[in-house]
Amino acid sequence: MTDNTAQMDIRKFLRIIIRRQYLFIAVSLTVLSVIVWGSFLIPEKYEAKSTVFIEQSAIKKLIQGSRMRPREGDSLRGLKYTMLSREVLLKVIRAMDLDAEAKNELELESMIDKLAANTKITESARENLFSVSYRGRDPAMVQEYVNTLVSKYIETISNLKKENAYGASRFLSDQIAYYKKKIAAIEEKLANFRREEGVYLAVDERSLVASMKSYKDQIEDVEMEIRRLKAKRKKIKEQISGESPFTLAMIEGGGGNSLPARLKMLEQRLQILMTKYTENYPDVIKTKMEIEALKKQLKAGAADTGGKDRSGGDTSPGMSMMNPIYQQLKEELLSTESEIDSLEAKKESLANRIKRAEDELKNIPGNKKILTNLERERDTYQRLYDQMLAKLGEAEVNEQVEAQNKGEIYKIIERAVLPVKPVSPDRLKLIFLGIAAGIAAGAGVVFLMEKNDSSIRDIDTLKSVVGMKVLAVIPEIVTEKDIRRKKRINIAVYTFSVFYLLIIGGVLVREAVNRFF
Repeated sequence: MTDNTAQMDIRKFLRIIIRRQYLFIAVSLTVLSVIVWGSFLIPEKYEAKSTVFIEQSAIKKLIQGSRMRPREGDSLRGLKYTMLSREVLLKVIRAMDLDAEAKNELELESMIDKLAANTKITESARENLFSVSYRGRDPAMVQEYVNTLVSKYIETISNLKKENAYGASRFLSDQIAYYKKKIAAIEEKLANFRREEGVYLAVDERSLVASMKSYKDQIEDVEMEIRRLKAKRKKIKEQISGESPFTLAMIEGGGGNSLPARLKMLEQRLQILMTKYTENYPDVIKTKMEIEALKKQLKAGAADTGGKDRSGGDTSPGMSMMNPIYQQLKEELLSTESEIDSLEAKKESLANRIKRAEDELKNIPGNKKILTNLERERDTYQRLYDQMLAKLGEAEVNEQVEAQNKGEIYKIIERAVLPVKPVSPDRLKLIFLGIAAGIAAGAGVVFLMEKNDSSIRDIDTLKSVVGMKVLAVIPEIVTEKDIRRKKRINIAVYTFSVFYLLIIGGVLVREAVNRFF
C-alpha cells in the first residue's frame, strides 16, 4: 500500500512538472547559468608550495645527549609566529620590491596582513618536516613569494639562535661575576666575625638534637642488655647455691695406688683431655684441680716425714678438693657482674653526654647563630656559583655550535615551482553544484506555483468544491493548428535546452581535462 502511494505521488509530481515544463526548464537553466558562468567571473588563484626539513646535527646530538627532546606539539605555533612575523614579512616584501606598490605606511601594513592571511604553514606527519604554501592571482609572484619567505625565515631563525646563544653566555658570565663577588663579601664578613668574636665553629642545633636522640637510643639498648645480664646473674646465683664449693676425691691405698702413681695417672689423663677439649671443659678443670691437690698433699707429706718418701706407705682413703662446676659458675658470675658494671658505666657516660648536649643547646651564644647563618648564606651562593659555572661551559659550546651553523640544519626538500593550473575556483565542483541546484530550483518553483494555483482541473476537485453532481464535461477543443503550434514550441524549447546543456557539458569536460590531465 505504501509503495503504491509513493508511486502515485511520483506520477503526480511528474505530471505537474510536465504540465509546467516550460517554467521548470526556464528556472533550472537560469540557476545553472548563474552558477556555471558566475564561476568564470571569480578570479583564479594559483598556489605554490615549499617543503622544509629540520635536521638535528650529529654534533648537537652529541652535546645534548639524552637531554634532547623531540619537537613538541606547540612547535608549529612558534614556527608560524616567527615566519609570519612583521620582521620576516617585511624582509620578504623588500626583497621582492613589493614595498614600491605601497603608497604609505597604512598600505604597507595592509599588504603584510594580506600576505600573512593567505600563507599557510602545515606540519607533516613526519617529525621535523613542515610545508609553506601561498595562494594568489599571479603565478610568478606566488612562486617567488614562497621561496623568498622560506629563505628569509631560515636566515632569521639562524641569526636569532646565534644571538640567543651569545646572550645566554653573556648572561651566565654576568651571573658568575655577581655570585663571585657575593661569595668574596661573605668570606670577608666571616673572617672578620671570627676574628672579632673568637668563634670558629658554628653550632648546628639540628645536629645536637639528632645526637641527643642517638644517645637516648643507645641508653635504651644498654638498659635492655643490663636487664638481660641481671637475669642471667640471678640464675647463676641460684645454680651456685645448689653446688658445694668442695668435693671428695676417693684415692685407694696400696703400692699400685700411691700418691705419685695417682699424680702420674692424672697428668697423663690431662694430656689426653687437652687433645680433645679446651681448658674450660669441666673434666679438664676437675683434673687440674686434683693434680694441684695431690701436689700439695705430697709436699705436705714430705715435710711431715723429714723429706722421706711416703710412697710406699698407706694413704688415706680420700681427700677434699674444689668442686669444678662450682668454680666454673663462680667465674661466669664474675664475668657477668663485670659486664654489668661496664654497661652501667657506659650508661652513665651517655647520660653525661646528653646533659652536656642539653646544656650546650640551652646556652648557644647568639654569635654562633650568626656564624651559622653566614656559613649557610656562603654555601648557598657557592652552590649557585658552581651551577652557573657548569652551565656557562655548556652555553659556550652551544654558542660555538650555532656560530658555525652546526646546530639545527634547515634543508629545503622541495622548492616552490611555477604553478600552471589554478587551484581556485573549483569549476568542476561548481558545475555539478549548478546542475543539482538548477533541478532543485526548477522543481521548487513549479510546486510553489502549483500550490498557489486555484484552478479546477478534474471532476473530483469540482465535486469537492461545489458539492453537487457533475452532469457533463465539455472537453478541451484542440485544433490541428494548436497542435502544430505547440509542437513547434516544444521542438524549439527542447532543442535550445539540449544545445545549452551540451555547451555546459563541453565546459564540464574541459574543466575535467584541465584538472586531471
